[in-house]
Amino acid sequence: MLLTACSKNVIEEGDEGGSSIGDGNSTLNIITRSGESDAELSYPITLYVFNSSNTCIDVQTLATSNEAISIENLPAGTYSVYALGGADDSRYTLPTRSEATPTSIVSLREGKTHEDLMAGHNTVVIGHDETNQLTLSLSRMVSMLKTIEVKMIPDDVSAVSITITPLREAILLNGENSGESGVFTLNLTEQSDGRTWKNTQSEYMLPSVGNATITVKMTRAEGVRSYSYTCAEPLLANYKINIDATYTGSTFNMTGTLTGATWAGERTITFEFDENNVTGDETEEQGGGNQGGGGDNNDNTDNIIHGAAPEEGTEYQGCYVLSSAVQTDGSSLVTLMSPTQMSGLNFDANDQSSIRAAVETAINTLAVSGINGWRLPNKEEMDYIQAIGAGNINVNISYLSGITPLTANSGCYFYTNANGLISSYLLSNGKEFEPDNTTKLRAVTTLTFKTN
Repeated sequence: MLLTACSKNVIEEGDEGGSSIGDGNSTLNIITRSGESDAELSYPITLYVFNSSNTCIDVQTLATSNEAISIENLPAGTYSVYALGGADDSRYTLPTRSEATPTSIVSLREGKTHEDLMAGHNTVVIGHDETNQLTLSLSRMVSMLKTIEVKMIPDDVSAVSITITPLREAILLNGENSGESGVFTLNLTEQSDGRTWKNTQSEYMLPSVGNATITVKMTRAEGVRSYSYTCAEPLLANYKINIDATYTGSTFNMTGTLTGATWAGERTITFEFDENNVTGDETEEQGGGNQGGGGDNNDNTDNIIHGAAPEEGTEYQGCYVLSSAVQTDGSSLVTLMSPTQMSGLNFDANDQSSIRAAVETAINTLAVSGINGWRLPNKEEMDYIQAIGAGNINVNISYLSGITPLTANSGCYFYTNANGLISSYLLSNGKEFEPDNTTKLRAVTTLTFKTN
């Protein structure tokens, strides 16, 4: 979800990069407004203004949508403005002006939980004796756990909780994610029927690191029993999550729905638990944003394979095995890469819906018959490719038939970034760019292999 930001004046800097308020005669107005009629910004909004030397020269806060911020008497120069929405300093540790850098960590204070956290950034060049208006776009950094309901719980259960891990631990001032060991835990509340346990209010959490594991714990006299399921895809920001679970004796069935209004879309995760095994499937319906393309091929219902998992760097049913990892339950998660790639897609680079439509159509073309769940790679998967090196992957591909090598060095590939938007990833250095018709498309999918 993209929102445009609130109005206010920012700072200018001198020709040599130094700047301070009061040294010039220019003004920068920062405007924040909702980009959609039914979308709202999270307040307060804290604005950090940096000069070209990355020195923070001002910090301002918008408490409500009725306020406006204007910074005057700025010297001419280039300024970067970073905005955090919903980051109340009583809940988050916010950097002061003297210590702030674009990579300062914004983390939760002890005992606090996340709010509807948003972030945005833009850069403006201001001339002498000039008034400039800057519009910021704020992206949601969290997903919402809207409803969690666990039904048919035995009478002797004294506590029920849900844990989701691994998650990002914090964000940086520039809106990037930080940390890889975050854990979300929520104790559910017993309802009047004595058999249903629910959350009492909506909660927010940061995106997962790779494929998240959802664990339901029930406390009984003999101890705590846990039921875990590893998702086939990461849990990204800007999704609403509803989890509806039912315990049926030795079997535990769970369905989870990720819904989107002005949020990104809708995804359903279905779990079936018994005392010895965990199975599940996941489907997704796109809304106003994107968690990765795939169209009709994004149904992972049949992506559980009974048999030995293929090794990384080999071929499976004509596809390249990008990764193969053994999970704690003994199963293996295998990420496949489509054997071919495409470029020259036709879309409006300023319109996510246009990009998404072109990508989903192309993914359907790249999809391999008999394998479901084809989608765009996420950032963790692109980082994984970049860390291994496209050249090294291509060496493996050279021993396989019918698989097209990656375009190394200058190759830019479509992917779903940490905010759930389709962007372009440069393999040579991992930098993000706006996609164009030279951006290449390579689809991936994740299979679960079980040996029993």
